[in-house]
Amino acid sequence: MFKKNWAAKVLAIASVMCMFVISIPAVQASDDVVIPEKITLDGGKGELVLNGTGTRKKFGFKVYEGALYLQAKSTDSKKIIEADEPMAITMTWKRQGPLDKTTDVYSDGFKYGAGPNYDAQKANIDTFIKTLVKAEKQDIWKYIYIPGEGTSIQYNDKVAATIAGLDFKKALFSIWLLEDATFTGDEVLRKGMLGK
Repeated sequence: MFKKNWAAKVLAIASVMCMFVISIPAVQASDDVVIPEKITLDGGKGELVLNGTGTRKKFGFKVYEGALYLQAKSTDSKKIIEADEPMAITMTWKRQGPLDKTTDVYSDGFKYGAGPNYDAQKANIDTFIKTLVKAEKQDIWKYIYIPGEGTSIQYNDKVAATIAGLDFKKALFSIWLLEDATFTGDEVLRKGMLGK
């Protein structure tokens, strides 16, 4: 009798726990990646909401799931890039990302993203490039911008560097979000992150 009651209680508790886990807000971005609907900023700085997600593909292979977080949802890429407001981009890797390839992609991306400010941002860009690591499947990279503090570069929740200045954040976020007639970037990824 005791064993039956004990088993019933354990089963009831397990059921409640499962309901709790299932109720955590998240988006199933793809078959094996779940993206949280909110990010809580450190130090009581509030929350960011998921604006949209997109899949980066190369030669038909899924490379990572990109997600954009803002204080309030927006589809205006220019306003997002220019805004001096808390925001974040996350990358959840679906396959390995060799360091040399990743470095090349970011180096080229900054030339596009920084535009005429490239020379002025070169020291910050070099600092960023030096933080890069080899990406492994399921790794999560985060770029979190806080006004007055800068952009926190994180690999699996470990801070590699914080780079000051709104202009650097503009250059970095432009790699994904800038819509320009001369260089469209990854249009499918951008539209997904913009929630279009």
